[in-house]
Amino acid sequence: MRIVPRFRFPGRRRFNRNLRWWRRHLTVARSLFILELLILCGLLLFIFVGSRASPLEKLREHASILTLIAMLALFALLHLVVTRRIVRLIERRRSPADYDERRILFDLGQEARSATNIAELYNSIAGRIREALEAENVLIFVRAHSTGDYVCRVSAPQAEFDSTPDSETMKESRLILSRDAFVIKRLRHLTAPLVIEPEELETWARAFDSAPRDARETRERELEILTRIKSNLFLPIKIKEQLVGVASLGPRRAQHKYSSRDKVLLMSVASQLAFVIENSGLVERMVAQEKLRRELMLAAEVQQGLLPSGPPESARLDLAGFCQPARGVGGDYYDFILLDNNQVGIAVADVAGKGISAALVMSNVQAALRSQTMARTGSAQATLSLAELVSNINKLVCRSTGTATYVTFFYAQFNEQTGQLAYVNAGHNPPLLIRAHDAKSNHVTELHPSFTDAQSWPKTNFAAASKSKNGKTDYMKLDTGGPVIGFFDHCSYEQGIIQLEPGDLLLAYTDGVTEALNTLDEEFGEERLKETVAAVSDLPADKVRDHIVHSLELWCTGAPQHDDLTLIVLKVR
Repeated sequence: MRIVPRFRFPGRRRFNRNLRWWRRHLTVARSLFILELLILCGLLLFIFVGSRASPLEKLREHASILTLIAMLALFALLHLVVTRRIVRLIERRRSPADYDERRILFDLGQEARSATNIAELYNSIAGRIREALEAENVLIFVRAHSTGDYVCRVSAPQAEFDSTPDSETMKESRLILSRDAFVIKRLRHLTAPLVIEPEELETWARAFDSAPRDARETRERELEILTRIKSNLFLPIKIKEQLVGVASLGPRRAQHKYSSRDKVLLMSVASQLAFVIENSGLVERMVAQEKLRRELMLAAEVQQGLLPSGPPESARLDLAGFCQPARGVGGDYYDFILLDNNQVGIAVADVAGKGISAALVMSNVQAALRSQTMARTGSAQATLSLAELVSNINKLVCRSTGTATYVTFFYAQFNEQTGQLAYVNAGHNPPLLIRAHDAKSNHVTELHPSFTDAQSWPKTNFAAASKSKNGKTDYMKLDTGGPVIGFFDHCSYEQGIIQLEPGDLLLAYTDGVTEALNTLDEEFGEERLKETVAAVSDLPADKVRDHIVHSLELWCTGAPQHDDLTLIVLKVR
C-alpha cells in the first residue's frame, strides 16, 4: 500500500511549451516594468525596514509617508524615461522591424516593368525580401525546363552563394534541388509557406538512415544543401498548380519567427514571382531562338563560303551552279576545281539528312575532296585514278563521321585538250548528258596520251548513249561508279570515260530537284526535268540553270521546300 503520494514532474515537452508561452507573452516592456517594480520594492525594504527608518521619524513627523511619496514619484519618472527611450531602443534592436507591405509590392511591380534583364529583377526581389524581413539570406530556385530540377538563380547576399550562371565553377558550386527532393514533394501540395525547424532536419536525417543506399545518398545531398543555405522557410511559387520555383529564407535577425503577417506578404510576393518566372521563360526561349537564328545565319554564310563564288575560267567549258538549302544550312554540295594539268573538276554531293549536322558532314566532304585533288596534281600521286581518289575520300569521311550517315557523291574531270570526261558516281542520281545533235553516241576510240596508261585509268567503263523516242535528243546517264561514301571503310569504285563534243550539255543534280513537291504532293520528276532542259539546251549554261530554277519555283509555288536543291550545268564550247 502506497503511503507517499506519487509526484509527476513536468516533462520536456510541457517545459518547452511553457517556455515558449512565456517568451511569447513576456515582452520587453513587461520585463522592464517587472524589473522596475523589483528595484522599487528593494529600495523600500532597504529604507523602511530596521533601524534605517528611525532617523526619518526624528527629522519630521510623517517623514516615512513623504519619503514613500517621493519614491513613488521617482519611480514614475524612471518608468516614463525607460518606456520612452530604453524600451524603444531595445525593441528596435530585438524586435522585428516594421515594414509597409503595400509599398513593397508596389515597388516590386515597378521594378518588374523597368528591369532590363531577368537576373537584375531576381536580385532586386531577393534583396527587398531580405531587407523587409531581416532574413539572413534569401535564395530563389527556378525550375529548369530541360531537367525539371530547381536551380538557384539568385541569392542575397550575393557573396554568400555562387549562383552566377557565368561562373567557371558553376557545375561544382551551383545549388540544385532535385525535382524528387523531399522538400520539393512537400511544397507541391502546399499553398502556404513551409517553416522548417532545425529539429525537423535532424528527424529527416534519422528517417533516411533506413532508406536504400541510392535514396539515402540523394537525401543526404538534399540535407547538405538545406543545411548550407540555412533554410528556415520555403515559399512555393506556383502557376496553375505547377511548382515553377521555390524561395528559401534563412533565419531572421535575433531568432525571430516568421509571423502570419510575414507569410501573407511572402505569398503576395510569390504571386508576382510566378509571373516573373513565366515571362522569363518566354523571354529566354525567345533569346535562345534568336541566338539559334543568328548561328544559323552565320553557318549559312560559312557554308556559302565553302561553295564556289563563280565558275572558273575555261576555254572549252561553260559552267553554272546553284544551291538552295531547305533550312538555311544543308547537306548539299557542289564545287568547281581548276587543276594544273589543263583539267577542270566538278563535284556534286548530297549528305543524308538536313540542317547543321548535314552541313558539318558536307564540310568534311569538301575538305577531303580538295585535299585529294590537290595531292593528285602533285608528282607523287599524278597517276592516281579517279576511282582511287573517291576511295580515299570514302575512307576519310568514314573516319571523321563514322557510319552514322552517308553521302551520295559524283565527281568528274574534263580534259580541255581532248574533250574527254572521266567520272565516278558513288550512289548519286545519275547526271544527264544531252547531246547536241541527233546522232549515235561518240564512243571513245582514241584516248589522250595522259589517259592511255593502264594505271591511270583502271576499271574503265565507256558509257553508251540511249536515243530518245522522239529521235531529237539523246540522253545519257552517267552511273558508273560504286556505293555511297561514308558507310563502309573499304569500297572499290569504277570510273567511266566519255567523249564530249561542242554543244553537249551535262546536268548534275541532287534528288531535291526531281523530288520537289507541289501543293498536290506531286514530284517534279526526272521526265519533266528532261523536258525542261531540252527546251533550252542551246542556251548558255547560266541561262539553262536559271530556267530550271524558275521552273522549280513555279512547280513548288505555295508548297514548302522539303529538301535542298543543288545542280550543276556543264556545256562544252
